[in-house]
Amino acid sequence: MPPLLKENMLEISIAFKKRNQKKLRKLNDHVLRSAVIEFSKPWYILAVLSYVLGKITSKPRYLKKEMEKFMFPIEECLDDIAKNANRYDEVAWIEAFSNVELKIKNLESGDPRFINGLMTKGKLKVAATLYAQGISLGLAAEMTGMNKQDVQNYAGKTMMFDRIKEEQPILERMKNARRLIHG
Repeated sequence: MPPLLKENMLEISIAFKKRNQKKLRKLNDHVLRSAVIEFSKPWYILAVLSYVLGKITSKPRYLKKEMEKFMFPIEECLDDIAKNANRYDEVAWIEAFSNVELKIKNLESGDPRFINGLMTKGKLKVAATLYAQGISLGLAAEMTGMNKQDVQNYAGKTMMFDRIKEEQPILERMKNARRLIHG
């Protein structure tokens, strides 16, 4: 994995341990920009992860003492990913993310307030953001595993298109699409 990916993973792990929501949001913005440029599965995964961890740290119910038994396993997974990121190929990265996703679902299981969990919301948010930043709807949906209509509905209900200042030129979008298709 690229050194920048590992560096961001380490920063995310540290920010989550410190329950630093503001830092996680800044990291998410940075990772999302990198995901648009690199447009690889590991970057997308990191974007979802940083968003979801920021959401967790913003919810007082997850910061209560009794929730530490669910938070600690998430921290352990993040530490493990940060330590081993150099050795991960794309498949190992996806597998490691699945392990964190399971720990996050365990955290949510004690407090099922939403129809869709944090992970689903995170994936949808990142897909819609990629779309708003110039990645085609089809490509954003395919890369994230989300339904095109759900991505479009989410993007349409928010003001994300109004907030995105850096548009991606068509040539850059084509380069990203070719890189995804041809490797």
